[in-house]
Amino acid sequence: MKKIIKIMSGILIISALTGCGSDPTPTTANEKIVTFNKEELNITVDDLYKELKTRYATNYLIQTIDEKILDLEYQDDENVDAYVENQLKIYRMYYGNSDEELLKNIQNFGYTNIDEFKEMIAANYKKTLATKDYLKEKISDNDIEKYYKDNIYGDVTVSHILVKIDSTGDMTDEEKKEAEDKAQSKIKEIYEKLNAGTSFAEVAKEYSEDSATASNGGLIGTFNKGEMTKRFNAEFEEAVLNLAKEKYTTKTIQSSYGYHIIYKNNEKAKPELATVKQTIIDALVEKEMNDDDKSQYKAMIDLREKYGLTFNDEEISSQYETAVNNWLYSNEK
Repeated sequence: MKKIIKIMSGILIISALTGCGSDPTPTTANEKIVTFNKEELNITVDDLYKELKTRYATNYLIQTIDEKILDLEYQDDENVDAYVENQLKIYRMYYGNSDEELLKNIQNFGYTNIDEFKEMIAANYKKTLATKDYLKEKISDNDIEKYYKDNIYGDVTVSHILVKIDSTGDMTDEEKKEAEDKAQSKIKEIYEKLNAGTSFAEVAKEYSEDSATASNGGLIGTFNKGEMTKRFNAEFEEAVLNLAKEKYTTKTIQSSYGYHIIYKNNEKAKPELATVKQTIIDALVEKEMNDDDKSQYKAMIDLREKYGLTFNDEEISSQYETAVNNWLYSNEK
């Protein structure tokens, strides 16, 4: 797109220099930009306009329109400059903190200087802001309440007893079975102790193979939703969330570490909706952006309509409608 703009700019500059008289710039549609000694070869301002309009107008106009609207919408957002500088820092680091190397590489994409590159970063960031604002308007109270019910929990304090499986990839099937049987035998013994009333902490100290937590009664720490999935897996987290306080899982949960018997030491009350409402909205927006790859197109189309975008050229208007249909209904991301 940058290259297209430069081509158009170059053509217009040339046209300004090829006229005659005290003001060489053509001012009417039929004035000639290029002349030959054969009249039928001459190129007029109207000829140039029609050609550029057919090839480049929609992309160029939409880029310009969006830049104008976004600059107006987010002119006072101090986060934009901070984001741009942070991204530029990352790019600079990639090229050895050399502006010369950075410039050399971005020139391959049509940028003549680093300021133009920064403008692109800012424009993309503003489009993301516009997309988030667009999606926020579509979130209903029911959406928020459902997310609150299904996904918001108080912090939970968790302990576990870990039983490892002493098997490796180079073991025979028989050796692997033997290792599995050994682990299952130990698990059975652990459950017998727990079911007989021995405290979870005592059993963890005696049997857990997690050297970091066994001496502390198996205490892993305090978590909230999402954190246990990252540390262990989703099955581990689901088991914890479904456990009653001061109860342990009646079946083991397997992770990459081995087999876990999990105990919920404590669970705090769920925070009030008002205190987590913005967090919920942000989560719903992020989810929608990930689920709908057309969300940015929809946001920008909506924003242009809010500003009363009207094309006073039927051909360009038709091109825009075609482009909108392609953006919204194409299978390509």
